[in-house]
Amino acid sequence: MMRALVTVLAGAMVLSACSEGVSPLPPPAAMKPGQGGGSVTPVDPADVLAGGGSVARPPPPAPSGEQPPPDEGGEEVPPPVALPPPTGSAEVVGAGAEPTPLSEVQQVDVDFVVSGVRNKGVVDVEFIAPGGRPYEKRSATVEAPPEETRTLRYSLPVAGTPVSMSRMTGTWQVRFFLDGVQLASTSFTLEP
Repeated sequence: MMRALVTVLAGAMVLSACSEGVSPLPPPAAMKPGQGGGSVTPVDPADVLAGGGSVARPPPPAPSGEQPPPDEGGEEVPPPVALPPPTGSAEVVGAGAEPTPLSEVQQVDVDFVVSGVRNKGVVDVEFIAPGGRPYEKRSATVEAPPEETRTLRYSLPVAGTPVSMSRMTGTWQVRFFLDGVQLASTSFTLEP
């Protein structure tokens, strides 16, 4: 009984001298003759943790004012560069760019130009009919590095759709969102 207690205490002492898995003793190649004599026999973890043990926890986060330690290569990592927020613009192209009679329009094309996407984002477009009623909503995924620009074209079919059959004339609104944040809007007018 006494021998088991001494073994457990000795193992606990060795473990308490460790800091985040680093041995309290230098590696054998780094030891000089006459330093740390004797041999160390490994202790079975079951012997050290007999009676319950505890759950390993990650180290606490560094205080907010301190920089993380440099890489082992000796080079300091530059602080991350703050990226500007995503931006976007929208433009009606082709038929519909100017007020156009409803009977002359097959479809209305709207280009959405977005930059500042952080690798991948979801673009939503909403077509709002004259009078403010939502008419159609679509979503698409856009992928790009933050420094590149992407252009997405959305088409609203007019001929042979409820737009022409119900004579939905007037000013339409088109709104563009990236990950739920509105970035741009534009409008077009369909005349009777």
